[in-house]
Amino acid sequence: MSDLFFEKLLTAIEKGKVRGFDEIKEINGENYLFEYAIKKENGNYHTYLFHIPENKMAMYEDYATEEFSEFSNIEDAFNYFKLQSVDIRKFAPIKRTLPF
Repeated sequence: MSDLFFEKLLTAIEKGKVRGFDEIKEINGENYLFEYAIKKENGNYHTYLFHIPENKMAMYEDYATEEFSEFSNIEDAFNYFKLQSVDIRKFAPIKRTLPF
């Protein structure tokens, strides 16, 4: 993680900025909205993972899955996202309501 993108991403996160993105993934022929985010607060790294089938958005409470996790270091937080097949290079400033 030594390139300029990661340096900027790490600097922003270390300053307490929220970074993340959303995307649509097809799973078993059905489209899902996924949202991811990360921020540093009180020395820990907080991650956010959300997903819901696109055709169930009107029934958010019944079908949405939200997962908040906390890590003591950035490497573990990034590894968590990698295990979820999340492309860290897509993380950017969030221009909508923040999940944290």
